[in-house]
Amino acid sequence: MVTQEWPLGRFFSFLTKQYIGKLTLSLEHTPVERYYFPLYLIGKNNGLISQQELADQLLMDKVSMVRIVDALQKDGFVERKTNPEDRRERRLHITKKAEPWIHEIEQGIKETNEYFLNLLDPDLRPKFELILTDLIAKTQEIPADQFEFFYPKK
Repeated sequence: MVTQEWPLGRFFSFLTKQYIGKLTLSLEHTPVERYYFPLYLIGKNNGLISQQELADQLLMDKVSMVRIVDALQKDGFVERKTNPEDRRERRLHITKKAEPWIHEIEQGIKETNEYFLNLLDPDLRPKFELILTDLIAKTQEIPADQFEFFYPKK
């Protein structure tokens, strides 16, 4: 049973698991198995977004972003190409394999969002989104990317 003593993160963790599960079910007909939103953003900004810009949009640290892009590249969905205007920068491009699935991912995200928001009382929906946005804005200064959450066994 849920109690007030539970850490707030426990609620977010459970809802994240449920959300990803619902989204994964809606996209099981695609070859994409994970990292739907990063792939979607790369597809919508094909060739116009760097890895750092993507990390900034997703509010992620560089190390996590590298892992995600590496996985998408390994799965054959993304390519890194040197920016001809700044050879130090690598732009992210989707591959032909990913192209047909960007719209499907967009639809899956939209439907999953609607599913979860429709579980709320209609009067609470705007407040809910505002509260989440406010929490994100007010906690961005916490240096969470400096903490290691998973430690190797000794």
